[in-house]
Amino acid sequence: MSDKHPLYFTIHGHFYQPPRENPWTGVIENQPSARPFHDWNDRIASECYSPNSASRILSEHGHIVDIVNNYDFMSFNMGPTLMSWIRTNTPETYKRIQEADKRSRERLNGHGNAIAQVYNHVIMPLASEQDKRTQIHWGIEDFKFHFGRMPEAMWLAETAINLDTVVELIKAGIKFTILSPTQADSFRKLGDSEWKGCANTDIDTTRPYRIFPRDKEGNLVCDGYLDVFFYNPWLSSAVGFEHLLRNADTFGGRIRDAWDANREDPQLVSIGTDGESYGHHEPFGDMCAAWLYNRYAPEHNMVPVNYGWYLEKFPPQHEVLLKNFHGEGCAWSCAHGVGRWYRDCGCSTGGGPDWNQKWRGPLRDAFNHLKALADEIFINELQHLTAVDPWDVRNKYVDVLIAPGDSYRLKSFLNATLLHPHDPDECAKAVRLLEIQKFCMFSFTSCGWFFNDIEGLEPVQNMRYALRAMELLKPFLPEGRDIKAEVLEILAKATSNEHKWSGAEVFKKSAEEDVPAFVKQMAERAAIYHLGLEDDYLNKDYRLTASKISSRRRQTIVYTTYNDLTIDEHHASTILVLNDALGRVNLVVCNGDPRECGLSFVDNPNMTTEELKAAFPEAYVVRMRDLMSDSLKRINQLSTQRHLTEVTKTFSKFALDHGIPIDCLADPDHTLPDTMRKILSLEINAKIHHLALTYLDTPKDEDFARIHELIDEAKALDTTFSFGGTGRMFHRKLMGLIENVERNQDEASVRHITGLITVADWLELYIDKTTLENKVFPIYKKFMEDPNGKLAALKPMFDWLNFEVPHA
Repeated sequence: MSDKHPLYFTIHGHFYQPPRENPWTGVIENQPSARPFHDWNDRIASECYSPNSASRILSEHGHIVDIVNNYDFMSFNMGPTLMSWIRTNTPETYKRIQEADKRSRERLNGHGNAIAQVYNHVIMPLASEQDKRTQIHWGIEDFKFHFGRMPEAMWLAETAINLDTVVELIKAGIKFTILSPTQADSFRKLGDSEWKGCANTDIDTTRPYRIFPRDKEGNLVCDGYLDVFFYNPWLSSAVGFEHLLRNADTFGGRIRDAWDANREDPQLVSIGTDGESYGHHEPFGDMCAAWLYNRYAPEHNMVPVNYGWYLEKFPPQHEVLLKNFHGEGCAWSCAHGVGRWYRDCGCSTGGGPDWNQKWRGPLRDAFNHLKALADEIFINELQHLTAVDPWDVRNKYVDVLIAPGDSYRLKSFLNATLLHPHDPDECAKAVRLLEIQKFCMFSFTSCGWFFNDIEGLEPVQNMRYALRAMELLKPFLPEGRDIKAEVLEILAKATSNEHKWSGAEVFKKSAEEDVPAFVKQMAERAAIYHLGLEDDYLNKDYRLTASKISSRRRQTIVYTTYNDLTIDEHHASTILVLNDALGRVNLVVCNGDPRECGLSFVDNPNMTTEELKAAFPEAYVVRMRDLMSDSLKRINQLSTQRHLTEVTKTFSKFALDHGIPIDCLADPDHTLPDTMRKILSLEINAKIHHLALTYLDTPKDEDFARIHELIDEAKALDTTFSFGGTGRMFHRKLMGLIENVERNQDEASVRHITGLITVADWLELYIDKTTLENKVFPIYKKFMEDPNGKLAALKPMFDWLNFEVPHA
């Protein structure tokens, strides 16, 4: 290898998920396809985003010897909508991502590994000038909020780019971006006049290039330039499709093969990858990257750097011209410019032999029609509320978006932009107009066109954003103007592949809800009152209020209101909640207060859902099981908190109270009726569960021994364990105990930890050991400094968590 320049390499990870929040609640709903996780963000965070922030390096025995942060060495972008989710839902991962960027700046002369991204992944060449500007500005400000600095670069959705996009990036202060070499048309050395063609990927990807914003005649459109790195197409593809992340030695060897040891000039092996490859698409891919960065690279004189550092040290010597630069532009995933996002260009992700993507045109046309109207109204209405240019107001609105629910930020924004910030009506009108703009732009999220059918999850999600925008637009429309009908008329021109539905039918079947979200939210609050759980209900949405009017024989009437003052949206409902003899709960939701709607108790609380619909034709009738899945989750958690201990005690005396011996379960001929067998099995489970919960709170040796005895008894009687949810309780307790040990090395906490992990193994509980390992790792490092010292009593915990532990 050259003495002058080592092998520099950069692996970029594009970490992104489209916005998946319910437009009416701001919360991602349960997604069954992501099970056993709540939703796809949750699943991929567990498999990828979090593991990369704390990746395991294992010994030859398969035990943990080190935990490292891959973001320390990897160039990466986190989509703004994803980063916001990570901040809220996985705060420890969020913190480690921030720390990694800070450490990379310290290591690489002020250049951080993180780069920005256009806000919600719209195809920039297809966006209007103002939308381009907003997407870039929102992406920059979001980045500054999370990382505390100006980004040097910006990732473009699908790497889609053209002249207009380049101009806006330059004006915003962006220095460089990352593209596919398939997007390069020709290049030349700076100062030369002759171009060399490279349309067939014949371009050296080990060096940076410069893009000058010239028009077709060669005239500069604006001052400045944008630098660009092209990723190695074969290595990048191999990560995704040839399983390079299964073996760090193989991956490292391929990187070395891409570097020419005979060249004297500096070279950067640049690899562009889908961030989800590191653990989600390729299980344990994060561990391969960790070994590559921390073991293989140092041993082979390979230096991981980021693009900003390399650009400062080795600025471009060549200029590049991109394909379709003065037209619709180009993208990495479309061989036809950016046709994939507005026409049937031939690019798709498969499907049946007769499938096509003609639906793409009407889908974009429908959203363009909505956006044109929304833009017109936005300008006309907002100019009366502010002295600031309306588009500048929209750009500044990101200060509110980056921290949803922060009332101080909202107030500061309104004070800085409105003529009358103390007028609640004008404030609500302005925010409503800005929310319309946000939802319209969200409807253009690129994933809605990428796949093979308009019935897919992504196009439907975009439709939901468009629907929310249309709802918010209603107060601004002239009487008789039905924007939804206009949008549906355009969507009707599309035909789905799977069921041959029109786009309008897809919209009605999948994007629209039979029962509005706010109705379900109010119904949840009514159900909580009916079930007597209101005292423990902490997850209160400030927009919702509820009060119990009266109750009688399995029936409750609750008055609820929904008031979102920020956008002047208000609803009031009176709700009759009733449960039948089987415990099924129905909710009858009528508009208005009790006097207006005249809702009263029914004579027979055992009425079916259909009977109630017939009796209350003007009301929404909802079964509790049909509420939002997160509503059921909250109700179950409250019910468990309130009743679990009592229920386990009740079942713990069933055999004695009814004179039925537990030993009856041992009958090999199974003469005991199945109902009785299940109840007796449940009794053993209940006793074990009750003791486990008692031991969880207060560890006593006699309870520990009793649990062991009952576990052996249950196994002898061939009963099945069922302790769903208990693992989470154990996890929470262990996290607290580990904190005690970390602070005080408390002996009682040590004993409790070892007892709990033993009980957890006996009960075969599922416990999230990954977060426990992360929590324990600093203690483990102290333990390894003196394995026989004062932390030696924690060896069982380290063993349980699969750390490498020396044994005498």
